[in-house]
Amino acid sequence: MFQSMLSISTSQLQSTFDTPIDPYYGLPERIGIGPLRIDSLSVYELTRRLIGHTFAPGKTNHVVTANAQFYVLAEEREDFRRCVGEAEYVCADGISVAVACKWLGRKAVARIAGVDLISYLCAESVSLDLTSYFLGGNPESAAKTASIMMKKYPGLRVAGVSCPPVGFIQNPEILSEVLEAIKAAKPSIIYVALGAPRQEFFIQEHIRPLGIPVAVGVGGSFEMICGVTHRAPLWMRNSGLEWLYRWAQEPVRLANRYLIGNVLFSFYLMRNMVRQKARSKSQAS
Repeated sequence: MFQSMLSISTSQLQSTFDTPIDPYYGLPERIGIGPLRIDSLSVYELTRRLIGHTFAPGKTNHVVTANAQFYVLAEEREDFRRCVGEAEYVCADGISVAVACKWLGRKAVARIAGVDLISYLCAESVSLDLTSYFLGGNPESAAKTASIMMKKYPGLRVAGVSCPPVGFIQNPEILSEVLEAIKAAKPSIIYVALGAPRQEFFIQEHIRPLGIPVAVGVGGSFEMICGVTHRAPLWMRNSGLEWLYRWAQEPVRLANRYLIGNVLFSFYLMRNMVRQKARSKSQAS
């Protein structure tokens, strides 16, 4: 079932990464789209860089997979905008952010969904003996995701899984237990599925001090991998209708995000486009 959700094969990945890991860790070009700055990297380039970072422990490289919800949060919350701005990598998870890059940044960027990035990184981790940690998601989804990844990529080393209860960050005792388990596991890569903005703040405040080389916020990716929620067909993803497919599966839970969120995203995007046009006119005069 999982293989049907992703059109990524192990052989494709191996042929993609048949050259040495790029040792250059400099920041890639970023596209400004109002409150966010998006990296103009392909999924192959991003994967190479992240794998390279695992060989330089001590610093956490935070990966943000941004969608329309992130854009709205960045417009409305200065703390979230600052948190995302300090992340080492910000990629366009959704078509909305990719469109914003084209309209505001005048440059096309690749869409890199968190669910795809997990697969790419796990595939590369096998041959390099890197360890992965799966944190968050719905009950048992982290463990199921780890199991699916190990079956899909034989030899994948899972350092640990954890699905703490909702609100655990506010519970000092549970939070301490979770962090101690992660610290003891010493993973090369940790996938954090707590949803925005919690996962971004969690990585910034609690994972960075642990020095885990790569930390990726992956939202609801575990549930997609487990098959609890289904990913839209490729034609819907390419047409920008993935949000509609997801909403149809969880109409009540996602109503506010897609009804109100999409309206707010469109408003903020149009406002930034008007401001950009006004600045251009002012500079030209």
